[in-house]
Amino acid sequence: MKRSEDVELATIAGMLHDIYTYSTMDGIDHAHKGAVVAREILDSLHIFNCKEIDTICSAIYNHSDKDIKHLPFDEVLIDADVMQHCLYNPLSDVHEKEMARFENLKSEFGLL
Repeated sequence: MKRSEDVELATIAGMLHDIYTYSTMDGIDHAHKGAVVAREILDSLHIFNCKEIDTICSAIYNHSDKDIKHLPFDEVLIDADVMQHCLYNPLSDVHEKEMARFENLKSEFGLL
């Protein structure tokens, strides 16, 4: 909401972003493969239009590529993924590329 993106679509993207890993127990290239699986699921539901599906699947496709900036909606999922990695299990290692994003997010959301 803070970034003026569609909350419902962001929620759906968040729920589906690791669908490939969860369904196959294989994390290799899971973002790209997951976008294909997510598109199949979303198409089958007949409740989203093509633009909404493209938006969700783009975010899923790009969510592992945290080194560059993507479309604003994609960035919401990337940042949510980083926050989950950094906050969910404090005993897990966090990639260095995620730490810089996390520091920016803490500042953006007043989590200092």
